[in-house]
Amino acid sequence: MAKTKEDKDDGGKGDEDFVNQPSSLDPLTHEELRMMHTEATTNLLFAKNIQWRSVGSLLFIFIGFIAITQFTAAADSSKLLLPSLIIMLCCGVIFVLILYQFWQFNEVSRIRQIDQHYSSLYNKINGLKSRREANTHRYTLLIFMITTVILGGIVTSIALQQIITLK
Repeated sequence: MAKTKEDKDDGGKGDEDFVNQPSSLDPLTHEELRMMHTEATTNLLFAKNIQWRSVGSLLFIFIGFIAITQFTAAADSSKLLLPSLIIMLCCGVIFVLILYQFWQFNEVSRIRQIDQHYSSLYNKINGLKSRREANTHRYTLLIFMITTVILGGIVTSIALQQIITLK
């Protein structure tokens, strides 16, 4: 029975044709690459963690601004200070998000370079998620984080205006 294209692309049924080509690296070099891969992966997760913590921390700071303005007499003295502080903090966090996104891009590039030296089985399994799909997910999350920061700043500004005009 002849194999069709569907049989080969069915997620594993055509695996009897696959021949694994092991890595040509010596054991010490292979271990070095494994260490570098682990380090790059750790750095990637660290950068993502910092991005989410930056967004969350800024939103908590905005909640603090609203609480301080609502429950203290700081409304009159903060009319000019808080809006500019909100803009500065939003710009700062967006800068940090983009900075860490570049770091992630560099770590992903490093991982891709390392992956080229592993076995063909590793590369087959690693290639299940396309590069385009990974980039789409990564940049969609970045846009979501930036949008969250901007909307948080807008909502905080509106809330502060309401509090200040009601006092």
